Amino acid sequence: MTIPATLCYLIKDDHVLMQKKAKGLFGGDKYNAPGGKLQEGEDPKDGVVRETKEETGLTISNFKKYGTLYFYEKSKEELSWLVHVFMATEFSGDLKHDYREGTLEWVAQGQIPYDKMWEDDQYWVPLLLDQKQFTAHFYFEDDFKKLLSKEIFLLPEIEKSN
Repeated sequence: MTIPATLCYLIKDDHVLMQKKAKGLFGGDKYNAPGGKLQEGEDPKDGVVRETKEETGLTISNFKKYGTLYFYEKSKEELSWLVHVFMATEFSGDLKHDYREGTLEWVAQGQIPYDKMWEDDQYWVPLLLDQKQFTAHFYFEDDFKKLLSKEIFLLPEIEKSN
C-alpha cells in the first residue's frame, strides 16, 4: 500500500528549518524537513499546512509545490511512499522547541548535513533550493537502508501569463 505524505522546507534568511527525528521513529536520528503522512482523502496542500503546524508551531503561507518523490523498496512490487515536496518562505507563529518527533534547528543552506539525512536527499534537495520543479523515483533495498538506483526529471517551467 502506498503511503502519501508531504515535506515542507521553510526558508528564512538563507537558512532552512531542519528537524532531527527522534530515535525510535521512522527516520530516527536523521535530519529532514517537517512533514508527514496525509490523512485519508486529504489534499497535499491541506496536509502540508497541517503537518507543518503540528511539527513546528508555524503556519505557512505563500508556499509552492516543487517536487514529487516516489519511493520503492526492492522486495515490493508497488510504490511504498509518494511524497509531495513544498517550500515556504512566509510563515507565522512561534517555533516549537520541544516536540516528541524531534528537534528543530535553522541550518545555513551551505551547511545542510546531507551525510545525516536520507541517502536520496543529496540528489533532490539542491534542486528544490534552486527552485527547480522535479519528479524523482528512488529504489531502495528493504527498510530504505541503501539506495539502489534513481531517476530524476526536471519539469519545464510554466510561463506566467499576464
